[in-house]
Amino acid sequence: MRVVIVGGGFSGVRAALNLANQPDFDVVLVSKQPYFEYHSALYRSATGRSPLEVAISLTDFFAKDSNITVVQDEVIHFDPQKKLVAGFRQAVYHYDVLIIALGGVTQYFGIKGLAEFSHSVSTLKEALALKRVLHEDLLSGHHTERNYVVVGGGATGVELSGELISYLKHIRRHHHTNTRFNVDLLEGGPSLLPSLPTGFTDKIEQRIKRLGVKVYLKTAVKSETVDEIELPRGAIKSHTVMWAAGVTNNPLFAKYPEVFQLGKGGKVIVDQYLETQPGVYVLGDSAATLYSGMAQTAIHDANFVTSNLKRVLNHQARLSYQPKKPIYAIPAGPRWAAVLWGKVRVYGYAGWILRRLADLRLYLSFLPLTKALAAWRAGFIIEETCSICKR
Repeated sequence: MRVVIVGGGFSGVRAALNLANQPDFDVVLVSKQPYFEYHSALYRSATGRSPLEVAISLTDFFAKDSNITVVQDEVIHFDPQKKLVAGFRQAVYHYDVLIIALGGVTQYFGIKGLAEFSHSVSTLKEALALKRVLHEDLLSGHHTERNYVVVGGGATGVELSGELISYLKHIRRHHHTNTRFNVDLLEGGPSLLPSLPTGFTDKIEQRIKRLGVKVYLKTAVKSETVDEIELPRGAIKSHTVMWAAGVTNNPLFAKYPEVFQLGKGGKVIVDQYLETQPGVYVLGDSAATLYSGMAQTAIHDANFVTSNLKRVLNHQARLSYQPKKPIYAIPAGPRWAAVLWGKVRVYGYAGWILRRLADLRLYLSFLPLTKALAAWRAGFIIEETCSICKR
């Protein structure tokens, strides 16, 4: 069975690993970039931690797997009748089974100026670019006070704003500057992390406020210019706005409405097998399933689909999809996290330990022990391009 997997994220890599070294499956993994990105930790790369924590070469996953071929390409065309996808490099990939796990792309909702002037942390390249901007901006010397604005009160916005205070203090301390700064977190809704219980999110809000983050709720962004962000009432002067408020599905799906029916947020509606038509599966952040958008869900989806593929080869009936409730672990500043595990709630340093252990468990589920430990340990390493900040 020839399986083509489009996307080198959690779902794509996990699906390929589940089919590795099994002669019944000939697998081609097509990824736009040559490495896997651990998106949940990108905010850390933007605030001084080693990028080796979040970027792992795809060849490291499949070096010993003879039936897995990794191709760096971007799929831009899909022909379900001929059972093929075509890439930007004009290569054609024929399949018996197609697994699409492309993830999301940044969405600015048409708000004027955001795409031009704001910074995102949806890729490693963007995270490292933001780190350089933060460093240069704080030390520019043009003003005695700087304003930094994070837009979006979801997990990324909370994690980034909480870590930002510590990182800016780190830069200021090593450069012996007295430049004052403010960090603002804007959320258009009435609460942070709106999909989670109020009592749980209240603790997180209290934590980031104690760190010095000013939280604005029910505050949508109207527009952005090079030096300010306009709000419904007034404006905030800032040269550094970080956008963490919008993600939409990959635009490839919208090009083929006869195959992919889109639901809320542009996510693909799938059946009880995560199929859109026989042999075409949509997984992870791209699928309109309960808990979509979580790394744990992406891995669960890959395990489910590959298990059913094996059942088909063994002439067994396929199972129906059952969503799995994830564990939520939200860091908010250095060595502090809030964990929601069923009815159990853990806050503070203990929560941070649980989050780091969850990271380690994830690495171990993908990589050999030595490589998993190396990636995990990189999360404790400060990595600066500035020689002064390295000290």
